[in-house]
Amino acid sequence: MRLARYLVRRVAAALFTLLALIAITFVVYWALPTAPTGFVYPYAHTYTSYQVDHANHLLGLDRSKPMQYLHYLGQLVRGDLGHSWTGSQLVDNKRLEQPALGPSLYPGLRITLSIILGGAALVLLLAVPLGAYSGTHVGSLGDRVVSTTTLVGICTHPMVLGLILATVFGVGKLGWLPTYGYCPLVQHAPAGGVVFPAGFSPCGGPADWASHLILPWVTFALLFLALYTRMIRASVAETLHEDYIRTARAKGASSLRIVRHHVLPPASLRVLTMVGMEIGTAFGICIYIESAFNIQGGLARQAVLAMGGATSQIDLPFTLGIVVLVTLIVVIGNFLVDTLYAVFDPRTGRESARGREKPLVGGVF
Repeated sequence: MRLARYLVRRVAAALFTLLALIAITFVVYWALPTAPTGFVYPYAHTYTSYQVDHANHLLGLDRSKPMQYLHYLGQLVRGDLGHSWTGSQLVDNKRLEQPALGPSLYPGLRITLSIILGGAALVLLLAVPLGAYSGTHVGSLGDRVVSTTTLVGICTHPMVLGLILATVFGVGKLGWLPTYGYCPLVQHAPAGGVVFPAGFSPCGGPADWASHLILPWVTFALLFLALYTRMIRASVAETLHEDYIRTARAKGASSLRIVRHHVLPPASLRVLTMVGMEIGTAFGICIYIESAFNIQGGLARQAVLAMGGATSQIDLPFTLGIVVLVTLIVVIGNFLVDTLYAVFDPRTGRESARGREKPLVGGVF
């Protein structure tokens, strides 16, 4: 029952956070200076007052602000993220055909999540053994080598780090891996009537997908490896001095068993805390990674373009859709982290009612 009440509170907090962030984003959405007329009349250099009013009417901006907000919430309930201003076409000067955001955002989300999830898995695969080794050999030569090597990654800008990896391991030097673009995980059949030249095969499939993402994954992992390695190192070194560790040694438990069953579980709780705190940061980091490897169509890259990265015009529905989608992922991710925290540490649900909060551990993920 305590765990159930804890999860109900977390669900309520997640819903409140989502609605609050949507409201804040919508306020910023109203405050930004925009010129939506340019999307409705893309080839006009000057606009009459009639064209401005007509564009606002077609885009629904002549409604009151609360009505616009309620209308947008109604769209979200139906799973509709809205319609982009970019690519809108005026038909018969009376109605506006606008492309839906779903077909643009969902494929981009798959690309960005492929980078984040693969990079996160690589971080954990490297940080856990390195942190455990450093924590059990504090002050040794190996500990200093691990700390110094991992520190280089966090001190390097992600764009610079990506370009260095692309130059060294990509087609330019060693020629081991592709340095740009993205290939889908599933290779789709060509459209009817399309014939490829001899010797050419379309990009797609698990092998092409993984080969194009290895360098982005490594870039992502190197950026955050030092933080997670040092955090696990500190947790391991601290736990080794606990009384129950000395008791386990006295009973004849091997060092490997002690580290695996008694030292690493407390460190995993801290890793969960870091992951939940920094999910949103990972999307921001992907802006640089997608730019460094010229990955078109990713959600992070689309956010830059929607906010005027290519032109001076801001596509506010597109920007708002990206913010809402990322916010939803962050809220769901934090809820899952809180749930796992309560499962791994049964004291969480009981002690949270007494005002206990999880220790905040810095990190980027």
